[in-house]
Amino acid sequence: MTQINLFEEENFWENEWKEMPEFIMNPETPVLTIKLNFKTRDDIKKFSELFGQEIKFNQENYWFPKLNRCAVSNLKYYSDESEK
Repeated sequence: MTQINLFEEENFWENEWKEMPEFIMNPETPVLTIKLNFKTRDDIKKFSELFGQEIKFNQENYWFPKLNRCAVSNLKYYSDESEK
């Protein structure tokens, strides 16, 4: 196997990418972002129950409804039927 010098060949990846599935990134972008302030931990607990997600002190961002980021993690690409 030969090593590719990334600085010599401009589109080095094109040969390796032939017949590969197209990858389209669809990043989620919010329509609205809001900032919430809570007076007590009990208020956080109540909101968390209404919101349907556990509010954590080390996490700043949440989606409603909650995003399932693992929705496609079980999908695999097979280039040859015999590899299954």
